[in-house]
Amino acid sequence: MNTNSITTLGGSVNVTIHKNYLKEDNCTYAKVQRTTAGMNNVIATILTHTKVFDEASLVATVMLFKNAILELLSMGISINLFELGTLYPSAQGNINSSNPNISEIPSLTLGFTPSQEALDAVGKADISMAKIEDTAPQISTVEDLSTHKTDFTMTAGKPIRITGRKLKVAGEAESVGLFFAPQTAEGKIDESESDWIKASDESFFKNTHTYLELILPESLESGRKYSIVIKTSAGRGKTVNKTVRKLVYERAVLVN
Repeated sequence: MNTNSITTLGGSVNVTIHKNYLKEDNCTYAKVQRTTAGMNNVIATILTHTKVFDEASLVATVMLFKNAILELLSMGISINLFELGTLYPSAQGNINSSNPNISEIPSLTLGFTPSQEALDAVGKADISMAKIEDTAPQISTVEDLSTHKTDFTMTAGKPIRITGRKLKVAGEAESVGLFFAPQTAEGKIDESESDWIKASDESFFKNTHTYLELILPESLESGRKYSIVIKTSAGRGKTVNKTVRKLVYERAVLVN
């Protein structure tokens, strides 16, 4: 434990509001943004209430408690953790047998059931901020894999890598995709999409939430600037949602 970093934490709880795609109606749910306190923070909090113990004694005591709890858990024993709740061993996974032997029983994991006292304490926390989840794709870099340049220049028919968040292209083929929208001299694009060039599904060799790798369409014009447009219904993991999210990246790419 790093005793030089003992600090106190403050503030209220922040939450983000997420759309519930499992329901047909306009339904959302809230997720708490966690602020995790370590034992150093717990010790700092104790020291603000009492001077009976010094920092070194508390650190030594905490380590003794930790080692004792780990020893008991290794024996498969459930532990009432300071009246805050119960740590207990549990088996995870299904068993494809009505009369399994020991080797077929899933490996053990750890569960926790909070006490009413702990639940009451959490109930006293204030929610200071609630914001809507940003579900739109986000681009951080565009790299021409043939030149390894990241100056937003690229070559038609050559591979590029787009790095960012929530990038994965998924959904009904007609409504989603990666597009290159030619810009006018004023930096505008045709919102009707009539002149947009769509990257074919076959051109992708990586399609993940954090980066896309693909061969650029040969039809991109040399010397022209294009806006990258991503339209996707990809959700968390392998989930595909019903709604289409759209990103028109603010920085144009120039085709060499």
